[in-house]
Amino acid sequence: MPNAALFAQMIAGLPAIDAVIIVTYLAALTTVGLYFSRRQTNLDDFFRARQSMAWLPVGLSLMAALNSGIDYLMQPASTIRYGLILLVGTSSWLFLYPWVSFVTLPFYRRLRVFTAYEFLEARFDARVRVLAAAIFIVWRLGWMATAIYVPCLAINAATNGRADLTTMILVTGALVTLYTMLGGIQAVIWNDVIQFCIMFGGLAATVWISLTHVPGGLAEIWTAASQAGKTSFAAPLVLPAGAGLIDRVRVFFEQPVNVIAILCAIVFGRMAGYTSDQVMVQRFQTTRSLDDSRRAFVINAAGDALWMFGLSFVGLALLAYFNHHQLPADLAPDKILPYFMTQAFPAGAVGLVIAAILAASLSSIDSAINACTSVLVIDVYHRFVRPRRGGAADDRHQVIVSRAATVLLGTIGTVLATNVSRIGTLLEIANKLINAFSGPLFGIYLLAMFSRRATGGPTLLAGIVGTLTSYLVAYRTSIGFMWPSTFGLAATLVSGWALSRLSAARPSEEALRLTWRQVMRRDDAAVCP
Repeated sequence: MPNAALFAQMIAGLPAIDAVIIVTYLAALTTVGLYFSRRQTNLDDFFRARQSMAWLPVGLSLMAALNSGIDYLMQPASTIRYGLILLVGTSSWLFLYPWVSFVTLPFYRRLRVFTAYEFLEARFDARVRVLAAAIFIVWRLGWMATAIYVPCLAINAATNGRADLTTMILVTGALVTLYTMLGGIQAVIWNDVIQFCIMFGGLAATVWISLTHVPGGLAEIWTAASQAGKTSFAAPLVLPAGAGLIDRVRVFFEQPVNVIAILCAIVFGRMAGYTSDQVMVQRFQTTRSLDDSRRAFVINAAGDALWMFGLSFVGLALLAYFNHHQLPADLAPDKILPYFMTQAFPAGAVGLVIAAILAASLSSIDSAINACTSVLVIDVYHRFVRPRRGGAADDRHQVIVSRAATVLLGTIGTVLATNVSRIGTLLEIANKLINAFSGPLFGIYLLAMFSRRATGGPTLLAGIVGTLTSYLVAYRTSIGFMWPSTFGLAATLVSGWALSRLSAARPSEEALRLTWRQVMRRDDAAVCP
């Protein structure tokens, strides 16, 4: 675990007041973990907080968990490059509200599961459960590694490289693993509430400082953005002379961003998250009631929209600012905001914004670690190594195993974080490495919830086909980086439908009772084994 010498190396090069802000913030997180450590007596405490959480902290924590420090560096840099077209994604909440409120939330409340993947075994078989759990763990480990890397990158850039990047990654990973291991989901939620407040405090400071450092203020920011073509929501196709239909289709899919690509990536990605992502399923399971879960979702959606608009404004402000100031030619896009901090931020503000980036990242990391731990313990350890036996002694054993799994997963995520920089920009990382896995997972759940013909074997093969498709689109084609998840979803659904039609096997009556329509028709809860 981190010690004083490593902390000193981590904040080397920062003014004293900024260092104090960061160290105080990190100490507060650890204190929360210690406070809740004695309350973790069984798995229901560790993973679901005994379904005792109110809607407001759950909603705030969920927003903090899903909007990491990746956004803090990625969104301004991406807005400078692509413009306000990226804000099209905020409209996804209009599509998501009916799906989440009336499809997935009531469904999982009735199932009463610890993880989203228990349902898949009851509906299909253990193979599909393991495949989905494995996809999730790989997906979230990629997210975790990136989220650890991002704040360390920001501190490294803000100190002009004086704070060692690898040391910061190790310290950050160890710290978040420590408080998550101690306090379970309750520590995660309440730390995320703290981090939500710090995130928006840092965002407000960034918005104000960037606005006041542009001569002419709002008017010049909008003029500069308009002249640079960053206010348009259209992305015109650049076609070769004499282009036919095939060329138009090819160029459309090879565009880095366009409205349809953004909407598909974000709508399907978020629908997948609220259906198959253990981070979200588990968080909503901690609330007292279905209505509380719905209120928490609204808080999450409103916070996300405000967050993205604020960060996009910062991107436009930086575009206008660097019309008047020289930007180093070799500066990576993801380092533009940290570089601006070194040029314009007063002492104290740097510490606040770095704390905000840390808060945005750690809130994602702790959620990912706890969710991956629940999957590893429930879907692997309990299912294949040592089933739960009941009793106080077994409860203590389960908490010990969960804490050991937390340390293991935190260590893996930290090691992976040291290699994130080799993949590309943060926007490319988010869509290629992280979100690409959401499509196949979503496809598996759609087959499980709504198909009356799908069985375990065809669905297993469909999930593999979808995952391979996502990988090939992301890394072996020239298709734009927004599309891997959508292609993976389509491949999973098409192959699942076709294989189910070709297969002679049919679902049992017990399996069909776990489709969405049948679960929602029942008066009693459909408890998965």
